Amino acid sequence: MKYTEEMILHSPSGYCMPFEEDKNKEVTLSKGYGEQKDAITGETSFNHGIDFNASHRPLAAVASGVVSSIGTDKEHGVYIVIRYGKYEVTYAHLANIFIRFGQKVKAGQTVAISGNDIHMEVAFDGEELNPIEFLTMLYGNIQALRKAGHEATHEFIQFDGEMKTRYDRDKEEIEELMIRFLPVYMEDLFRGAYTVPEYTERSLRNVFAVGAIKNYFFETMPSMANPLGIGSRALPLASKVQNLLIADFLNYLALRHNVYLSTMGEEVKKKLQSEAIASSGIIDPLEELEIDVQSFDIPRVVSVYPDRAGVRWWTKAWFNNREEGELSVEIDRNNAIRFIQDRIEKDEWLEEFFPKQMEIYHNAIEQTKEQLLNQLNY
Repeated sequence: MKYTEEMILHSPSGYCMPFEEDKNKEVTLSKGYGEQKDAITGETSFNHGIDFNASHRPLAAVASGVVSSIGTDKEHGVYIVIRYGKYEVTYAHLANIFIRFGQKVKAGQTVAISGNDIHMEVAFDGEELNPIEFLTMLYGNIQALRKAGHEATHEFIQFDGEMKTRYDRDKEEIEELMIRFLPVYMEDLFRGAYTVPEYTERSLRNVFAVGAIKNYFFETMPSMANPLGIGSRALPLASKVQNLLIADFLNYLALRHNVYLSTMGEEVKKKLQSEAIASSGIIDPLEELEIDVQSFDIPRVVSVYPDRAGVRWWTKAWFNNREEGELSVEIDRNNAIRFIQDRIEKDEWLEEFFPKQMEIYHNAIEQTKEQLLNQLNY
C-alpha cells in the first residue's frame, strides 16, 4: 500500500515506538512480514505481522488511541488491539496486560508486557499493512517532533509497576533455590506433607479481601496470563502476595530441608527453626526443660482493612495464634497505603499501633531467655 496524506497519523500526545531497545542487548527482527519458508521443513506460510526477539519487555501505546480489542486465541496467544484513528495495531504473544477494553491511551503509556517474543500487526481502514512501513512513518514523526523542539513527546513513559519485595537483594539465590526445591515444595503441599501456617493463610485471605473491596480484580480482560484481570492499581497488593509466598517457601526450606539464605543471620535462622517446630508438631528437644519455648518466639500477624466505602481504615493484630485477635485500631488512609505497599516492617507497625501488646511480647521473650539460662545452669 502506498502512503497518502490521509494516512498521516495525528496524535495530541505525540508519538512513541512500541518498545525501548535495551542498551546492552540488541533487539533483532526474527520474522518479517509476508511469506515465510521454514528452514527445516521447507514449508511456506504467510506472516501477517512481524516478530522481534525481545523477551518480557514493556510495550507502549504509539500515539493517542483507544483499546478496541483484548483476547486470546491459538495463533496470537494473549493479544490487544489499539485503534489510532483509522489505524489498528495488534500486540500479540503477551505475558501481561495493563489496560482494559475501551480505555483511552496516550503515546508512551505502558499497555502490556511481551512474552518470549513480540508479534505486531498493523491495519489501516481494515486493510493489512507491513508493520515495518508503519514503524518507519512513526519514526519519521518522532524525528520531526524532535526537530520542532518537542523532545518529551516521544519519550517512553516508564512503567512503575515493577513488583518490589523485601527479598529483592536475594533474588538470584531464591531463584536458584526454586529451581531445586519448588517441585518438591508443590508436591508436599499437594500431599499435605507441608501445611501453610495459619497466619500466612489468614494474611493472604486479607489481601484478597482488600483487593475485592477496592475493585482491583478484573480491571482488565482476564486471560491465561492474567486470570484475575489485575491492572497497575493492584501492584501493591501483588507485591504483598509475593512477599507472603516467598516467605512461606523459605519457611518450608527451613522446616523440611534445613536450608537457609546465605544472607540470613543466626538470629533469623533460630527464629525460623522455632516457628518450624511450633507449626510442625515435631518434638522439641528443649521440651524436657519445662520451658514455654513457644513464647520465645510468639507468632505475630497484622493486617489492615477498610469499610465498604473504602473511606475509613482499621488495623488488627493477632499474637500467639489467638483466634479472636486484638481490638482493631482505626488508622488513616496514608498509613493503610504504607502498610499495603510494604513500606514499614511488621514489628515497627505493631510497636506504633499495638505498643502494650508488644511490651508484653518483649517481656515474654526476656523471661523465657532467663528461664532457659537458669535451667541450663541448674
